[in-house]
Amino acid sequence: MAGCSLAFHCAALMHDAGATFEGFRQVNVGGTANVLDAATDAGIELLVYISSIAVYGIDPKAHTDETGLFRTTGIPYSDSKIEAERLVYRHAERTNLPLVIIRPANVYGPRSSFWTLGLLTMIDAGRLTLIDDGSGKSNHLYIDNLVDAILAAARTDSAVNEDFIISDGAETPWSEFLGHYAKMAGRSSLPSISLTRAKCRAFLSEFGTRVVGGTPRLTRIEVRCWTQSGIFDISKARRVLNYAPRVSLNEGMKKTEHWLREIGHIARASSARGKS
Repeated sequence: MAGCSLAFHCAALMHDAGATFEGFRQVNVGGTANVLDAATDAGIELLVYISSIAVYGIDPKAHTDETGLFRTTGIPYSDSKIEAERLVYRHAERTNLPLVIIRPANVYGPRSSFWTLGLLTMIDAGRLTLIDDGSGKSNHLYIDNLVDAILAAARTDSAVNEDFIISDGAETPWSEFLGHYAKMAGRSSLPSISLTRAKCRAFLSEFGTRVVGGTPRLTRIEVRCWTQSGIFDISKARRVLNYAPRVSLNEGMKKTEHWLREIGHIARASSARGKS
């Protein structure tokens, strides 16, 4: 950071099934502490820290905004991001380091490891089933819209020492969001089970892994995630940052599909399915 006046801290451990809680803490909390110390030592004039809507819990209330309470879940990623945010605030108060906190929704698009590549891989392998016809809300965010918000935060004086929830601002059910990936994978639709059946399947899966070991194929926490109906409120970002999501879901998915074809991911998936 030497010689810089502005820093963006985007690094985090997110979707690593093999990582322990301490592993998440080392990266998301310990790594953030290192960034904060370096920013202070370098005399950074503004630090933009990328957090997550995960700090609000698994099934947030409808229209949750920046005043919403943090809720621990036992999920290493979510809880470590809460701890990291608190660390950021304490450091800023102690050192007067100017900062902005961005809490993105589920970021999809080119190079998205889970919300694009991960979901498409699950769909292609037949390992993703909708719950209650996918009526839960996805709270998605296209990567370009996120970048717009981050840059706006860095350029807006009134954003300093504020926090912002960023999403595409759309009330999109999982059935619609995942439906785009299903089409890319050559599927006309996705299977669905009832909420009651999903809860039973999750309970049995968790019980079975406790007895014989391994990783459950479905957990009760995942059921809550896929069926939550809360929509996040981005009014503050619209008002202070003049943020307006410029890439719609349809356009974002077209750009995403173009990238997936460009890297050969869809072609490889289709070929493997044909051989099976």
